[in-house]
Amino acid sequence: MQMKIIFIDDILYHAQDYKKKCEMTYQKLFMPIIKTAVTDRTTISFNLKNSKNELFSREHFYKLGNSKNIVSRYNSYNEKDFNESQINYLSEFFDNNTIVIGFELYKKFSSLISRFGCKIIDFAHHPFKLFDDLTFAIYTNDKNIYEQLSKYQIPKEKFIYYANYWKVFMEFNGIVKDEDIEENSCLFIGQTLLDKSVDKDGVFLNVTNYEQKLEELSKLYSKTYYLPHPGLGGKRKLIYDFIKNCPYIELLENRSTYGLLASNKISKVVGISTSVLYEAQYFNKEIEYLYKPLFHVDVPFEEHSYISIFEDYWNPKFWADILAPVCDVKNNVPDINHFKGSSNKLRNIGDMYWGYAALDPIKRIPTFQESVKNLYKQYVAPLF
Repeated sequence: MQMKIIFIDDILYHAQDYKKKCEMTYQKLFMPIIKTAVTDRTTISFNLKNSKNELFSREHFYKLGNSKNIVSRYNSYNEKDFNESQINYLSEFFDNNTIVIGFELYKKFSSLISRFGCKIIDFAHHPFKLFDDLTFAIYTNDKNIYEQLSKYQIPKEKFIYYANYWKVFMEFNGIVKDEDIEENSCLFIGQTLLDKSVDKDGVFLNVTNYEQKLEELSKLYSKTYYLPHPGLGGKRKLIYDFIKNCPYIELLENRSTYGLLASNKISKVVGISTSVLYEAQYFNKEIEYLYKPLFHVDVPFEEHSYISIFEDYWNPKFWADILAPVCDVKNNVPDINHFKGSSNKLRNIGDMYWGYAALDPIKRIPTFQESVKNLYKQYVAPLF
């Protein structure tokens, strides 16, 4: 079968000149592994082109719909808003001879391009961040590929074991700092103000949209705490001002997210769509999504399921297995995974440790500068 494999992200949500470094890096890492698995009858490219060899133009696509003020990042859209000209233009770039390998395309974009017959394999950061490296959740719109992917699914017991291990680790190493936390309390996990996961029809949700919910929680739990996302940066004033004036919630700062999940004083964890909720369930917490999870993990194929897979995507045999139903693959593909059992290969690329930094043996060691600063605060500053 003459097929083409295209690496893309959501070309309608983000401008094409906006590329997250991690996305392009993952795709570059996959490229030589996939080449080892497929025959020369399958071409692989990062450039989305039509039969006329023209590159896809996001600007042209939106002009066809007379759209104005299209932002370069986080441009919310709905398929029902696209006209026939836009759909026809999009159809020039996807057909049943196309295999799309995407990063965080999610349901909206995947459903849109599926109508043109292309096969989709979409990678996303898995919501469970506690394995020895970052891992992926993978979606496909093709039932045959899905059945192959299912053979590599992470067993549920692995999530349970790792959560229990880290809970014991944190208790032993004094990371569970909950002396000031009230019994039977609730934890609200904050998120960044701009993110696809909090986008509800063009409105980016945050804690200020849930004052009534906070009031309800205050009647069920002794206290509701809010843990801000470290990526709020200079935009945190909106959130902090709201919390300061809201009687139903109390701010927590400079706390380990996982240390709080391991606390027996926290009974429930809530959030808008944060992946921390997925992890919290394995710490035996009651959880509640105030909006919805960004994607569903390990549910039936009909539910637009993403399958949990760890490490196997670094093995060409994995790619030969999942691509065999839709394109020609080589015989005797080597069954070798050079990253098998390695730690932090992906985390180290973009320093994507997030809350895991509080657990990692290297990240937990203070730098020389931090040590000097702490000694100054402890011994020198009090003298002045």
